[in-house]
Amino acid sequence: MSRRARIEEIRSRRAGQALALDRAHGRVAEVLEALRVLRTLRADLVTQVPDEARSHLAGIGAELTALLEELPQEAAALEAAAARFRRPTLNVGVIGRARQGKSEMIKSLTGLTDREVPTGDGGFCTGVTSVLRHQEGVATQAQVFFYTERSFLREVIAPYYAELGLGPAPATLDRFAGPLPPAPDGDGAVGGSRYSHLAAFHAALPAYRHYLSTPSPHPIEAGEIRRFVAQADPEEKEPYHAFRAVRQVRITTPFEHQDWTGLSLIDLPGLGDTNLQDARRLVSALQDEIDVVVFVRRPDASGDAIDTPDHQLFDHVRDGLAWADLKSCSFLVVNRCVTATKGDNTANARKMLEQWLPASRFTVSGARIADCSEPAEVAAAMDQVLDHLTDHLDELDERHLAARRERAAELRERVARLAERAGRLADLAQPADVWSVPFIRLFEDVHGQLANSLAGLVDHLREQRALTDGLLADAVDDVLRAAAEDPCHPTAEQLTVRAARENGLSVAYGKYLNESRARLSRRFLECDGALHARTDRMREEVAEVLRGPGGLAGIDASGGREFLLALAERIPRVRENGGSEIRYALRLLADFQLSYRGMLQHRVRACLDGLHADTPAMSFPHDPVPTTGQVLEMLEVAYDEALFACRSELDKMLADPSAAVFSIVEEFYDRVIAAAGSQDEWRLFYQDARTEIWPGRFAALAQHAAQLRQWSEAVAAVTAAVAAAGDSAVPADDPEPEEALA
Repeated sequence: MSRRARIEEIRSRRAGQALALDRAHGRVAEVLEALRVLRTLRADLVTQVPDEARSHLAGIGAELTALLEELPQEAAALEAAAARFRRPTLNVGVIGRARQGKSEMIKSLTGLTDREVPTGDGGFCTGVTSVLRHQEGVATQAQVFFYTERSFLREVIAPYYAELGLGPAPATLDRFAGPLPPAPDGDGAVGGSRYSHLAAFHAALPAYRHYLSTPSPHPIEAGEIRRFVAQADPEEKEPYHAFRAVRQVRITTPFEHQDWTGLSLIDLPGLGDTNLQDARRLVSALQDEIDVVVFVRRPDASGDAIDTPDHQLFDHVRDGLAWADLKSCSFLVVNRCVTATKGDNTANARKMLEQWLPASRFTVSGARIADCSEPAEVAAAMDQVLDHLTDHLDELDERHLAARRERAAELRERVARLAERAGRLADLAQPADVWSVPFIRLFEDVHGQLANSLAGLVDHLREQRALTDGLLADAVDDVLRAAAEDPCHPTAEQLTVRAARENGLSVAYGKYLNESRARLSRRFLECDGALHARTDRMREEVAEVLRGPGGLAGIDASGGREFLLALAERIPRVRENGGSEIRYALRLLADFQLSYRGMLQHRVRACLDGLHADTPAMSFPHDPVPTTGQVLEMLEVAYDEALFACRSELDKMLADPSAAVFSIVEEFYDRVIAAAGSQDEWRLFYQDARTEIWPGRFAALAQHAAQLRQWSEAVAAVTAAVAAAGDSAVPADDPEPEEALA
């Protein structure tokens, strides 16, 4: 398939993804509208319900406000992503520090001249982002997109005020035209340079101010392009200022190479000084416009390296492509050139490609040396870039979509939790004298079930505390069997070679003993898995009692340790000292852990003394000196004795995990059931959480209030909107592009 056909196929696939993003945007808008209705009703209800319900509404209000701020941002991000996938072209961003050959490369690719793609060795010549699109059979033309007064002050000027600490940024151009705040003291060279940039914008305002009220896009002819994108005229004798008002210029022209149909180049301003506007513009363009990045770097003939400025540029680009792995969508063109003033940099170009680049954190998909002033060499380099782009763009697009999918899932979960909390309001809206009597009856019943079930679990564990723990027994058997089947003893030849290298059999014998000890000791670490599993099972058993007979399943959907910790966070601190027996016991149980190092290691290590060169189970005889075969037998005997000792010692303690589990669960029971005041703690907790534990049991009278019915309807609308978004979600690996966003 030709490159043009592959590009067309990608564009068609992207069109389907754009439709999915548009639908996701619509779903966000529906949820947003439902939440706005809920906000209005909340404002009406907050003054009319009992104190407890009012507190509940206050808690809902903070999250409701946060979601009403974040959802419009997500809607904007979805809209930008859809625009990205609707683009008629795939875009290649050409990026480099000033005076590296970036503009030369673009001219070689497009056939344009200094009039449209300004260059200049005396300073930072390119002043704005230019998008160059290939179109056959047309004369070169351009459209200029200007900042508005508001966007100019917010996006260009305000960052300088914030960075330099100059106080509030001006809200109008007239205010900006007034005297600038004085330069900050002690800001160093960087701060001084940034202030100079701001001062330049201020001094030149009369020269470009009228453009900030000029409608966009503003069409211009080819001969006018330089005046809007460059910082100086062709002779660099007089500065231009129009570029300061320009957000972007889009140039349409027939490129020299006609196989660029469906592709665009983006020429970004050269970085390397302290101009905040350039850095921000770069990041902004990358977020929405660029599909693949081509860095351009010209090594100095007299000496060079991949250094701090290169890494800073790399970081700017990485920040702009935060949703992607920059290595997978970036390339480096090392600009080889020979000039009378700068010399021949060919040798350093090779060093950069072969030595400096691999040793740096400047990681790219590929790199190539090319003379950026030679169209044929540049075209060959770009062929590599474009082949990679068309082969891997689906993967890069999926990363972009995954970022939106992940954010959508997070917001959907938060809205669902908010709706669940909001739905409990009717239960809380009843007066206390109405709900207190049935609550006491329900609590006494559930507390009795909890106490009986926990006591039953303790009795069951008491009966098992002297029994072998099956998980640990199996783990020990596996370790000892593997150690016996694969002792890793040396061969006679290996022992002979080692003895010659170590200057004697006795030294080699001692070192092999030490190695056997280290290897065998390492095997026993595998017992950790069994001990952790036993602890997890115990926590899950306790959690099931709390969730089932204790009626607390509605508190948190997790299980085991996570449930215990979530429950601990909900227990109120009601004792005079500000503590809580129940909270303490839950955290104690959650953090309890059986481990090899805590239970077994000290016993195993004592069994391995015979595998120590200083205390061998079989001492090395020196008169007569043993043969190689005898030394091998000594190693085997010492190893087997250590295994036997480990088996004998560990057999004595296979019931220890059962005893430890019984002890910690009995301690838990004492703290949460038997301790004085624990029932009062449970009563207060169950009272606070009654709408989650017994949903709907306290809302009978409150349902007659018209406003509460409206609230319930609004909550149902939010729940339905969230459910609609979830029902139409598509897994990340779904091959169909029609619903590419969850």
